[in-house]
Amino acid sequence: MDERKIEKENRPVLFELSDGSEVEGEVFLRLYEAHHAGLQKVGDLLHEEKKFIPVRTKGGTLLINRSHIVVAKVPAQLEKDDLMTLGKKNSVSLKMIRGNEIEGDVFVNLPEGFCRMKDYLNQPVRFFTLIQPEFVVYINQEFVLSVHD
Repeated sequence: MDERKIEKENRPVLFELSDGSEVEGEVFLRLYEAHHAGLQKVGDLLHEEKKFIPVRTKGGTLLINRSHIVVAKVPAQLEKDDLMTLGKKNSVSLKMIRGNEIEGDVFVNLPEGFCRMKDYLNQPVRFFTLIQPEFVVYINQEFVLSVHD
């Protein structure tokens, strides 16, 4: 075994890109994450500073430019944890730049006085988390036109 190889876990993801195309494949996650216990999450991967994310597809490995990922959809049974559902639940509908709408729940867990949906959306993060019954959906804020709560 190559000692330089870092062990990774694969996680299925469906990406919607800024040109409207979809890429289905697997991303590679670290077995440990610095910001929480356990396996790295797709959301952690999306918030890294790396410009390109490798995705193993049926056609081979594809490097996707993170800034052009509109939505990353991950099966809830693999990605969701209790920390994602802490705070005030807000059922929202997002109107996206290409005209489609995405619905789901956002959980706002911010300090007292800053726990409105507006405060959550104005955080300095690129992707925020939307919970659907079957999926955890990471939304790139750059491609959201409006949010109805």
